[in-house]
Order: sequence, then C-alpha cells, then structure tokens
Amino acid sequence: MSESILETRGLSKAFGGLIAVDKVDMAVETGKITAIIGPNGAGKTTLFNLITGVYPASSGDIFFQGKPLKKEHAHTRATLGIARTFQNVLLFGNMTVLENIMTGQHPRSRYGFLESAFRLPKAHREEETISLNAMKYLNLVGLGMHAEQNALSLPLGQQKLLAIARALATEPKLVLLDEPGAGLNILEKRELSDLIHRIRDMGISVILVEHDMPLVMGIAEWVIVLDTGKKIAEGTAAQIQKDPKVIAAYLGEDED
Repeated sequence: MSESILETRGLSKAFGGLIAVDKVDMAVETGKITAIIGPNGAGKTTLFNLITGVYPASSGDIFFQGKPLKKEHAHTRATLGIARTFQNVLLFGNMTVLENIMTGQHPRSRYGFLESAFRLPKAHREEETISLNAMKYLNLVGLGMHAEQNALSLPLGQQKLLAIARALATEPKLVLLDEPGAGLNILEKRELSDLIHRIRDMGISVILVEHDMPLVMGIAEWVIVLDTGKKIAEGTAAQIQKDPKVIAAYLGEDED
C-alpha cells in the first residue's frame, strides 16, 4: 500500500450509551478512490463528521498527512485540505450558482475586513481571481452555463454537482462525498462516476459513502465496510463482494 493521506487509530464516538463509531482503524491511500459502505446505522456519516471536525472524537486519533487532527477545529481542517459534501445538499439559497462556488474559495483569500469594506484594489483583484477560479470549478462539473441562476433553481442532480464543485473550490487534498448518488437517475450517476474519476486524476484523494453498489463497485479502488460502528472488512471491490461477513451484514438489511 502506498502512502496514506488519512489514518484513524482506535477512533470512537459515543452518544450517551450509543456507540456510533467503535475503535475504527483505517488508512486511506493518497490519490485513490476509497469507498466506505455498510448497512443502516453502520456509522458511516458519523465517521465523516469525526474526520471533518463536526463531532469531537470520544477516543482515538485522526492523522492527516501524518499530522494529528484531534485538536483542530472544522474550519482549520478545511484550510489544511479536507473538504466534504453532505447527504442533504446544503446550498446558499439567496446566492447564484457562481456565488455558491465563490464561498468555497474564501478560506484561501488573503485580504482583510477593511480592504473588503472599502473595496480597496487588493480586495477587488482578489475577488476577480476568486470569480475566475469559481468558473473553473463550475465548468469542471458542467454547470458553467448556469453561473448566474439562483442555486436552488437547479434540479437535484445539478445541485449535487454544485455542492461537489463548491467543495473542490476549497482546493482540497482530500474530498469526502456523502451519498452523492442518492436521488440521481442512471445517466446522472454515470456522469457522477466520470466526475469522481476526473477528481482523482487531478491528484485529489476521494472518500465516498454511497449505497448504490454498482456505482461503488465500478469506481472504488479500495472498500472499507462498517457494521454497527465497527470495521468488519476491507479490500478491493471483488474481495468485498465475496466476504462472508459483508454478506451477513447486508442480508435482510434495509438501506439507510
């Protein structure tokens, strides 16, 4: 296995008496597409929330490019190069498509409050750069022609692409996609698959949580399986499909 961009060691999260993530050890390879799968209540999204700093860990450690993240807040983790999307598309409804992407660029901005308030040349130049960069990410996901539309006027499939573009606008080294295929039709899922491959080819590592198994098995280079908060298996897609523990975990389970 090549160098890992992200590692967790004994990572756990308890909500009262409920252990949502239970001593999970995992390593995510740099420049690869890794999928995290599991039945209802497996702890997949909670794991994402721990990695991105939405929740503090109850115990265990997270390392990003070899550096511990335990004391880093969510916004700091974003500036370090970790970005994510959510199950529910969280867009700024009072902004255009382009403006939504521009918000992803602002953690990288360098001008201060006074420069912005008084529209000083430095702030103006940087806003122009941010706008150009935002268009680059919009074009990457095929939404350039919708730049001036209200973000919420887009259909669900395009809103999900917009959310991915906004995450990419933070210029991440690792992007976490939480159920990006949910609610998409077959054509949209094919386009999503192509996009995830393009993201990987840009040198950005990808972690994917997804319930659509054909989508997962078609793009994931490594698969990690959770069940009731514990890691029960990991391997290639072909290995996971034959693993008895994985088959038992899914047998008779409803998708969440």
